[in-house]
Amino acid sequence: MQSAVPELIAGLCPADAEVEIYNEKEVDIPLDRDWDLVFFSYLHSYYEHTKVLSTLFRRRGIKTIAGGRHASHFADDAAHWFDAVITGEPEPNVPAAVADFARGQLLPRYSLAGDGADAIRPYRWDLIDYSDNRIRLPGIEASRGCPFTCNFCVLTGHEKYRFRPVERVVDEIQKKMTWNKNWFGFFDNTFIFLDNNLGGSPKYLKALCEALIPCKRIWGCALTYNILQNEELVRLMAQAGCRYIYTGLESLNPDSIAGMNKPQNKISEVRSVIRRCFENGILLSFGLLVGADGDTAEYYRRLPDYLMELRYFSVTFLGLVCPYPETPYFARVKQQGRLLPNTVSRDYDGYTLCHRPTHMEPVEAVAHFKRLCSEISTFGNIFRHYAATLGSSSLPAYKRVILASGPEVLSIRNPVQNKERHYVAGLDPIEEWDARMMRELGIGVQRLS
Repeated sequence: MQSAVPELIAGLCPADAEVEIYNEKEVDIPLDRDWDLVFFSYLHSYYEHTKVLSTLFRRRGIKTIAGGRHASHFADDAAHWFDAVITGEPEPNVPAAVADFARGQLLPRYSLAGDGADAIRPYRWDLIDYSDNRIRLPGIEASRGCPFTCNFCVLTGHEKYRFRPVERVVDEIQKKMTWNKNWFGFFDNTFIFLDNNLGGSPKYLKALCEALIPCKRIWGCALTYNILQNEELVRLMAQAGCRYIYTGLESLNPDSIAGMNKPQNKISEVRSVIRRCFENGILLSFGLLVGADGDTAEYYRRLPDYLMELRYFSVTFLGLVCPYPETPYFARVKQQGRLLPNTVSRDYDGYTLCHRPTHMEPVEAVAHFKRLCSEISTFGNIFRHYAATLGSSSLPAYKRVILASGPEVLSIRNPVQNKERHYVAGLDPIEEWDARMMRELGIGVQRLS
């Protein structure tokens, strides 16, 4: 899943504005363009890199604005590196910033209150260049936020759950969305919901699915585990064109799930929930985490066996528990003295251990992480995944989605391909180009411990 923030911001700009969008996971940002105003949205671990880009642009007289979760939480720090910082919802604040800029009166901070999900505007799907990412899918928001309060989630305590009118969402899908025509139409009429939790309201999800049935589109989404326990709703999602669901299973250890404050995950029902999805024509993809409080070395050693017993290997994300600074989990590990020393924003990427787990040393947890990335993402497990799922349903597009999931399973080994990395906070250097530019420009790192 690629970020759709550029298309979101572009949709909030005036109709007469010339807009270009860039996603650095797809293409490099050109440093010689003569833009007037540049919006940056970035993940925590890209803060240093984004500060470099902003400084280079500002030296040439280009105004820059930062937004997103990191910028909102560290607005005072970000104010040193950007001309303005948006800490509120984009819908009221992006137009306000653009209007002020046009008058030559750009303010340092924008925190206007939003009008809820009703204010979400259509994205600029027409600006997506699918040649930059040939497997990219257009995305849309039906809701924002999540009703649950998992202690490691950046939404907890910061964003309430709310949803858009169903008819507006369906109208945008049918009339405004542009489609990826690559690969002989393999992805045509296929899109994803960008929602953190499309199932935050089962009643709303049911109404949305009923409205999508006549559209005859293929789509995927992310939602919480509790929705998968509702057989009627899962069947309705399949009828509406859903062929892919990602859920954060996180752990098969009940103690770890309890420590995450994630009671919606019922570990005892994993097997039946997974089988239900595939039998209804939906690929269920899930993520697992290493480094959770409650997990032990014995659990990590047996995890591949647990998955073998389940017969399903659609694990498409394997990461390290990350105590992001705005979360309750960060506050807890910091108060307990378990935050590792010398962590910088670069370390908070989901693949670097920033804290000391309760039952093992950091280097031991990382060793398990690296081993599991290799042991789970094997061709043998992909073939087992195919064998267990390909014949489960005959619904349209089901088999091609299953086949496409193989490379996704294989990709979980990618984050540990760099043999020079330690994957422990404070031990891995900043990327070479960023480090060199930071020295030349006099930019320091943001230290969080």
